[in-house]
Amino acid sequence: MTVRDQAQERSRRPGGRAALVVAAVRQATEELLEEVGYEGLVLTEVAARAQVNKTTVYRRWPSKVELVTDLFLSRSAQQDVARDTGSLVGDLTALLQDIVSNVNSPAARAVLSVLIGGVLDEEARGAREAFWAERFRRGAALVERAANRGELPRGTDARLLLEDACSPVYYRLLITGETVTDEDIALFARRAAQRAQGLSGNGVR
Repeated sequence: MTVRDQAQERSRRPGGRAALVVAAVRQATEELLEEVGYEGLVLTEVAARAQVNKTTVYRRWPSKVELVTDLFLSRSAQQDVARDTGSLVGDLTALLQDIVSNVNSPAARAVLSVLIGGVLDEEARGAREAFWAERFRRGAALVERAANRGELPRGTDARLLLEDACSPVYYRLLITGETVTDEDIALFARRAAQRAQGLSGNGVR
């Protein structure tokens, strides 16, 4: 079972005390990521912050890569990464706004820096692939809606379109450290839509 499968299986388990433990550990993990970053994160300190037995943490999350991946997969599942605004440009704009809001969290920055390439061992690569695969899978609904509205041709490559729209945001926030303004977001969304629609001859709506 992959890191992603394990994290999703844990997130589907029923409520009760187990759910409270998971919530406490995730909250503690996010707090510590903001305070010490990914490199400084230690599972025993997570357990202490969450006020749970350390064996409970190790049993559910054998490594910090799995714990952090679980945290961000759960956050991703709670976010509507493909809000329906009625148009392709509007949907892309909403998506980019959500990305900026999320990445501006210190915890998100710490983990995304790792997922982009800060850790290169096999386990971390698996976690990184799981995170981005889930984001692209859920974001594909945006492209499907645009095709249903006639804004994009059937068979448009969802991943390429999403990469075109999102890459400038991630590059500025995580690589160059620049601010992304509302005007930037509008430009990135419109430009990505125009490129995708140019292949089919449709105009931006």
